[in-house]
Amino acid sequence: MYFDDVQIRLIILYALKSCKISMSEERLQEILVWSGILDYFTMMDFLISMEKMEMIQTLLIEDKTCYDITPKGIEMVEMFSYEIPLSIRDTISEAASEILNKLERGHEIVADIVPIDHHKFLAKCGIYERGVPLLEVNLFAGSRKSAQSIVERFKNGAGELYKIILEKIVE
Repeated sequence: MYFDDVQIRLIILYALKSCKISMSEERLQEILVWSGILDYFTMMDFLISMEKMEMIQTLLIEDKTCYDITPKGIEMVEMFSYEIPLSIRDTISEAASEILNKLERGHEIVADIVPIDHHKFLAKCGIYERGVPLLEVNLFAGSRKSAQSIVERFKNGAGELYKIILEKIVE
């Protein structure tokens, strides 16, 4: 199947967003290359250019380069994911789910913005231990800016928030 440059970027962003964790090159290959969606060289070429465009960022995790989607990338994929054929989205979602199930997950903090409509947004935040939810909070934020602020504050202070809520419940 032929994809134009925009679709290739969206496919990579969709894969990163579907995984919800930073992905190594090998994990991205499992989703995109081994399933026949993209070839290795196209994937790597676009990863490099998308980092320059600030749609993704690279992180060094246990001496491995990993890729993570940025807020700019999330916004782009949320707005234009319909440009990715449904069969490709399904393939990516299934592969991402399989990878996440295989990974032995430790302590993980997840915070995401979910559009309710064009002008209203929800901040979905959670703390997980090996995939089991310890705390999940969905907050109506109103604007995208408010939702982004909630997400950033949650990521920076999730441990303290969890401690406070647990103390209040136990009292």
